[in-house]
Amino acid sequence: MTPTSEKKSEKLIHAARCFVNGSWHYLFLRKESDNSFVWSMEDNAGEQATTVSGETVEEAMRLAARHWQKDSFTTVICGFRYTLPERDEHGINALFHQMVASYSSMNGVYYDEELGNNCFVQNASDEAIRLWKRKS
Repeated sequence: MTPTSEKKSEKLIHAARCFVNGSWHYLFLRKESDNSFVWSMEDNAGEQATTVSGETVEEAMRLAARHWQKDSFTTVICGFRYTLPERDEHGINALFHQMVASYSSMNGVYYDEELGNNCFVQNASDEAIRLWKRKS
């Protein structure tokens, strides 16, 4: 896998990691535009955009898992997202930007524009929190 550019885009959506060329690297899914989500890989020179992208978050995640499947691709555990006012019983896996929104608010509740509901995230991994602090 060869990085294609050094451009860093705006919104960080999610994070993952993979084992490439003998070491672990973080991957960051960034929103380039409304219909473009691009993965970048962090190395010693910073973030480098890759050729892996999708029109939706789900498509970009699926394509990344396929592209780096032999490189131990795993997403960073960003906790579970629950919707309010009635907290759903199980929650779903939170994306990095959802964890940041929840953990940045005073009481943990944030408004998710995609869902049109208030939500909160809990049980994010220490790795995700360290990564958030490093990236902010």
